Amino acid sequence: MSTTRSLEVDVLLVEDDADDARYVERLVHGHRTRRDERGVDAPIAIAELDHVDRLADAEERVRTRPPDVVLLDLMLPDSRGVSTVESMVEAAPELPIVVLTGRDDAEVGVEAIQRGAEEYLVKESITAEAILRTLRYAIERTRRRSELRDRNQRLALLNRLLRKDIRNDVSMIVGLTDQIRREREHGDEATIETVLEAAGHVAKLTDTAAELTSVISEDDVRHAPCNLIDVVEGSVANVRREYDASMRIERPESGAPILVSGSPMLGSAFVHLLQNAVEHSDRSVPRVTVTVETSADRATVSIADDGVGIPDTQKDLLTDPSVRFDEASGMGVGLYLVTTVLEELGGEFEIEDNEAGGTTVTVTLDRVHSR
Repeated sequence: MSTTRSLEVDVLLVEDDADDARYVERLVHGHRTRRDERGVDAPIAIAELDHVDRLADAEERVRTRPPDVVLLDLMLPDSRGVSTVESMVEAAPELPIVVLTGRDDAEVGVEAIQRGAEEYLVKESITAEAILRTLRYAIERTRRRSELRDRNQRLALLNRLLRKDIRNDVSMIVGLTDQIRREREHGDEATIETVLEAAGHVAKLTDTAAELTSVISEDDVRHAPCNLIDVVEGSVANVRREYDASMRIERPESGAPILVSGSPMLGSAFVHLLQNAVEHSDRSVPRVTVTVETSADRATVSIADDGVGIPDTQKDLLTDPSVRFDEASGMGVGLYLVTTVLEELGGEFEIEDNEAGGTTVTVTLDRVHSR
């Protein structure tokens, strides 16, 4: 009977002493054999234990094929002491690191943690249980810290939306309304129209802020199968009611439902992409073509517009998760909402030029096959 649910992980052991490396491998292998015989799960199940003996080899390994966690000796041929931790953190800042030290010296372990390690183990006193338990704790702490950092960044973006974008429009409304009051006898229609546009933009930004708050709090991001055709058609109908645009949907001829892993926020994501396609057109009647295609395991929705296009450098920034919170990326709140929802659903997002001179945005989602 299983007492603990195992987490399967790949481990990179960085150790220059062959005897120490074999000892760690024997501990792990022996524990796995005993566990299998008893039918009891361990805190983690090590699917792969890869061994290198130099820091340079470890840095290359984490760049090309990242493991789930690193067991790192501090004294290596090409690096010594806690600077080894700093180098590994620089090479793979998102990977949990557990330090192996040959001395029963708490200060060394504490300093290693201060430099970026999650935990440390003293070689002379390690056991298989201690290794597995420490690796799992390190992985879980790193994952949780990453989630908190991402949430804080999302909240900072929402704060920027409320303090900057919405405040700017509200200030414009106040100023223009005062101008109308002073010039009301002249019937300044242009000023009135600008006020109405600003007010509409404020309303839209407020709606986006509410949706973004739902994503951040995870209240609405619950994975469940949904018919992609229904979601796309509903999103197109929503945008048609708001804009004077020519919008066409191309879909598989079979007419069968296309089930994907979705959430209640998926429709909002497509609405924002469609709005973006229409609003960035310089034509009197923007044309947008939505194409739904499928493969055995994936479904794609391509939204092609005939707008002004996006420079290549900007496309790279908009699809790079590492700079999504940087104002220089040019990512608006709506597009950030899209990327966040797709990330939660395991989807992919691409931006390309198209033959019409505009842009094609492609969303790819996993299909869910009914049984």
